[in-house]
Amino acid sequence: MDQDTVVTEQTESGKQLIAALNAEGFEVRVAFWAKPTDEGKWFLYLASPIVDAEGPAAAYRRVHRVLKKTPGLWIDPLEVRVVGLNDSLAEAVLEKTRPTVPASPYAVQNATPFRGMTNLGEATLGGISIDGARIYPPSQSGAS
Repeated sequence: MDQDTVVTEQTESGKQLIAALNAEGFEVRVAFWAKPTDEGKWFLYLASPIVDAEGPAAAYRRVHRVLKKTPGLWIDPLEVRVVGLNDSLAEAVLEKTRPTVPASPYAVQNATPFRGMTNLGEATLGGISIDGARIYPPSQSGAS
């Protein structure tokens, strides 16, 4: 599989994995594909309070168990990274998907974030240089 782009099958598989995880009680607060510049490969990041509460090893075990039970996904288990909600990448992505409130009372308020995937090109995200990112909308990540 070409690692220079995140293909539709991967983003759709990500949606399916997030739904399956949420159904198993594994809350995914924010999810995104990112390609850290120094690694040259795309990874699916899952930010969850489970990582903070149970630790990364327990979180990975739960994610891998769901991956095994969900056939046909275009996601290699080694492409998945679980992070806590205080992770710098997770915090930066949460900030990007947060609804905006205008400064002026006459401006149109965007009470809900954009419902499609947010695409980022080369940037610094949470202090990490990335070649790109695709952020799932909060509604698909299990956020309220």
